[in-house]
Amino acid sequence: MIATIRISLACLFSCSILTLSGWAQTNTQEEMLAAWKKLSQQPVTEKNFRSACDLMQQIGRTNLKQSYAMLAEYTPKVKATGNRHWVHILLMGWARAKESTGYFDEAEKLYAEVLKNTQPEERYYREAMVFIVLMYGEWGKIDSLDKYVEVGERLCKAAEDKENLSFLYGFKAMTRMADTASMRHYFEQAMRLAADLPDKNALFTATYNYAYMYCQSNLYKQVTVFESLLELSGDSTLTHYPPKLYERTAFTFRNAGPSVYYNLMQINLLLTDYDNAWKFAELFYDATIKPNPASINAPYFNAEMAMAKAHQGGFEKAKEFLDKSRQQFNMAEDSIPYNSYFIAAGMLAEQAGHDNQALHYYAQALKKGNTQSQHLIPPEIYYAHALIRTGQLKEAEQVLSGFKQAKDARKYSAIGLNYHKYYAELLKAKGDYPAYSEALQTYYTIKDSLTNLNRYRAIKEVEAKVRIRDKEQQITRLNEESTERTKQLRRERIFYVIIISFTVLMIGLLVLLLRNRQIRSRQQEALQQSNIEQLQKQHRIEVMQQAMDAEERERRKIADQLHDEVNATLALASLNISSVMEKGTQDEQSDKRLLKSYESIVSVATTIRDLSHRLTPLVIEKYGFRKAIEELSDTVNLSGKIKFETVVVGFDDTRKYNSAFLNDLYRIIQELLHNIIKHAKANQASLEMVEHENHISIMVEDNGIGIAEDMAGKGKGLTTIQSRIAYLNGKMEIARKQENGTLIVMEIPV
Repeated sequence: MIATIRISLACLFSCSILTLSGWAQTNTQEEMLAAWKKLSQQPVTEKNFRSACDLMQQIGRTNLKQSYAMLAEYTPKVKATGNRHWVHILLMGWARAKESTGYFDEAEKLYAEVLKNTQPEERYYREAMVFIVLMYGEWGKIDSLDKYVEVGERLCKAAEDKENLSFLYGFKAMTRMADTASMRHYFEQAMRLAADLPDKNALFTATYNYAYMYCQSNLYKQVTVFESLLELSGDSTLTHYPPKLYERTAFTFRNAGPSVYYNLMQINLLLTDYDNAWKFAELFYDATIKPNPASINAPYFNAEMAMAKAHQGGFEKAKEFLDKSRQQFNMAEDSIPYNSYFIAAGMLAEQAGHDNQALHYYAQALKKGNTQSQHLIPPEIYYAHALIRTGQLKEAEQVLSGFKQAKDARKYSAIGLNYHKYYAELLKAKGDYPAYSEALQTYYTIKDSLTNLNRYRAIKEVEAKVRIRDKEQQITRLNEESTERTKQLRRERIFYVIIISFTVLMIGLLVLLLRNRQIRSRQQEALQQSNIEQLQKQHRIEVMQQAMDAEERERRKIADQLHDEVNATLALASLNISSVMEKGTQDEQSDKRLLKSYESIVSVATTIRDLSHRLTPLVIEKYGFRKAIEELSDTVNLSGKIKFETVVVGFDDTRKYNSAFLNDLYRIIQELLHNIIKHAKANQASLEMVEHENHISIMVEDNGIGIAEDMAGKGKGLTTIQSRIAYLNGKMEIARKQENGTLIVMEIPV
């Protein structure tokens, strides 16, 4: 069965945001019904027909049943006029509304009337074929769908109707879930046919469904295709949503922008990129709820917003959205017919420590079933977690065991991530520590993969912005140069006119003057070049001196640490061992002294290991530069004081770099981490290091107290780093972030 084209095929009337055309817009149901009573008694003219359509749509925003009654009353009156075009408009609108709300039997009868009202060679007939195919696909009657696709294909080819043929192929592709090759073939056919059409409804529909249906097994490709649809969703041929009932009877992709926003929100939730998910959730909210906060869909959309915000960790804001949703549903909470509402409610209850209440909400979500919501993460995941938290381990194991096949299909997503996380919790609670360790390792593998993917996407986005900025700067510079050249040419023309007016004698004197100026100009340029070279030499000397000073400070720090820490610790260990040797192992304090000595020796070994890494990071030679950086990050994380995330792109083959260069890079990263741990007072930090063709970029940020604007570069650690960067002919920028913390960006040529 074709999955309903989410949001885009929402009810024809319930999502309308049109104002009335040719009829004054009214505010209350009573006023609109009074206007309808007056209008329905008037003769059917073009103006009155349009006003009637607008009024039916306006009433349908809040009272769908009433709009159907108005259609049933008005259609026979329009039929009596003999105007088949008007009849086609009403029947198509009526049938599409019934289809989109799942009343397929009634829609089928209405579409049969549509076909009787037109002729096979007319475009109206082919338009009806498209909607009939869509209806049978959603209804699950594939044999009927194939029959009408065959008829519609023949009619469209004969009339060279690429748009409707594209729709037919696209809807046929959506029924080929078991045959991905056939699905791809029909989607590609649909997109190819629609590519050059001025109206973009067919192209958007085919591309959207290709992304939603075919690309669902590859989340990165899926999010990429949907992001490519963002620009197309703003095309003028799509922006007249919802169209007036009488403006277009051909298929229209309704709510193009919000549909893309919604899917990008859900896919980013699957990718655990919660910040991007919320960004698209806000765009979706602004496009759907803000223009019509009392619409039929508002309680459902507010529940979606609550769920997205809860995933991001904004529980107070999530509660506000959920309270709005509950008030708008206006029914007993357990009767609310929406899966996402209970998932959001469960997450809020879990955050508040009310585990039994969370279990109840997740059970309701499971009971409603995932088909009653567009949320892509199955409710079984949340329900199993709540069972574990309430100690119902056997039931949790049953839920998770029945979910293994589903999690394997999307292992590297929030589904696989949360499955292994909660499965590890279950194994730990059961005391199966070997299996717990294995599940936890799988969890971290998936988490690292998702983190690296999202970081890679962020880096690509930043690189694109940088390329755009550089291009804009280049264009600005070229424009300035062109303007300057134009001014120069104008001045030269004026100058030449003056020259011609002088006598031969003045021309000769002027030639001598110009020659003299050229000589002075060359002399000035030579002097200026000499000064520049002198300044460059002086700067190089200063950079080398700073690098030498930095090395000297590093040696002093190591010497101080050896003297103050290692010597003192060894002396303490020696004293304890000496005491044990004097008093014998039978003394009751001997074990404590030996344990203390052992801990002191371990501390000395750790300190000496750290010092050796600072002197010469041997791990680079042994395992490679990437592994050295990752081990440095792991060491920081093992401390438990700060959560440090590392993304290293490139450095697969470091043979083109000499060891001194790699050691300098390593010490720069090492000093940056030391500064964060020592001064930033942060609990989260990240490192992004990317190898480019001609340079290496490094970005380090934390959420600490932030560096004072007047202190950037004045600390000894930062001075050391700046010296190394300058020695390597690199650039370094330090900034305090608006939301607290520090951002350091470096670029080092290779």
